[in-house]
Amino acid sequence: MPKRQTKVLNDATLRRLVAAGSPVSLSDGEGLTFTLSAAGAAAWTLRYRFGGRRRELTLGRYSDMSLPAARKAAAKARVRVDAGEDVAAEKQRRKMADALAWTVRDLLRDYETRVVPGLAPSTAFGRLNYLRTDLLPALGSRVARDVTPDDAQAIIERAAERSYWAGANIHKAGAALFQHARARRIVTTNPFHLVHMTSVAVAPATRQRIALNAAQMRMFLLGLPALAPVDAALAELLLRTGVRIGEALGTTWQEIDTQAAEWRIPRERIKTRKRMAAPAFVIRLHPSTAALFERLRPLACGSPLVFPALAGAQDRNMDHERALDRLKAYVATLGDDFPSIVFHDLRSTVRSGMRALGIPAEVCERALNHQLPGLVGVYDVVQPERVAAAFVQWSDYLDGLRKGAEVIPIKRGA
Repeated sequence: MPKRQTKVLNDATLRRLVAAGSPVSLSDGEGLTFTLSAAGAAAWTLRYRFGGRRRELTLGRYSDMSLPAARKAAAKARVRVDAGEDVAAEKQRRKMADALAWTVRDLLRDYETRVVPGLAPSTAFGRLNYLRTDLLPALGSRVARDVTPDDAQAIIERAAERSYWAGANIHKAGAALFQHARARRIVTTNPFHLVHMTSVAVAPATRQRIALNAAQMRMFLLGLPALAPVDAALAELLLRTGVRIGEALGTTWQEIDTQAAEWRIPRERIKTRKRMAAPAFVIRLHPSTAALFERLRPLACGSPLVFPALAGAQDRNMDHERALDRLKAYVATLGDDFPSIVFHDLRSTVRSGMRALGIPAEVCERALNHQLPGLVGVYDVVQPERVAAAFVQWSDYLDGLRKGAEVIPIKRGA
């Protein structure tokens, strides 16, 4: 009979190792091992051989599992190994069996834990918004493995009744969720990949971007009090700064410094972040723009977000789709001759309007955080002061329109 190994660990040793925080792997004898990772995770494992191969079974975390409890668990597992059972493989099979019984709600929780932290904030917000709004109410309690392409198509069709793009967005979000399920071996096929948007709705024709002229901008600005204060401030903010709607809705109060007159949009929240070298895109705030943020502060009701959801959790952004619906409803009140605009048209208006005021094209591009193409982008460095001056000139122009100054038609060919 082989001689039993002497136990080497004790509670004092374990506490000292955890306090030191250095990665370590220390045996207690007979395969029971205490491990401490570089991230500070302490755990008990049983190392054994099965079929001539080295195997390892995680027993539990320290200090959830005490030293005596770990020794007892290791002893029980060794009995099973001696009886011819590969305990690590059996544990993995049980985990897989449990995963196969996951509901869609369980799958979404796992997706939020494993995938969402690696996504850009705007992408994460968009996907989770559609998954929580459209997918969970319909399929949350269903076993993920049982979801069919017909189920996926029904959800997409319901969303498409709101708009084609709502259907397209839940299609993308659902496909991403079930792609994760495939990677986790929970499902064998992705039901959303088997649905084609062409079978659900006709894609709208590609629309031309609209840039408002001076008279239209004045009408737009003067009518804003008809909107709710938050919506009015959002629309005017976009017209003054030209930021993308997703970047605006994701703004936190930490990014705003009205004393320094700066809005610092961090690189990770910017659509074109892969082509950015700077850690943030900085917009110098004109006094009128800074005043918009001061009006918005009490409306946020203590939320860390400048534009929190109008209903529900204050840690979620205002919904883009519903904000767009309110903008369209407002624009419809401005008369049949007023163009039907969307948020991005306000960005187009800033670019076109700045250029028509005589601001150089390269400065206009940098004001919208566009990367200049080719050698121009390499050698023609636009100084931040020139961009800041462009925003001053642009906001001064808008202030003049609102106050009733003579509307000077902007020449598109300028």
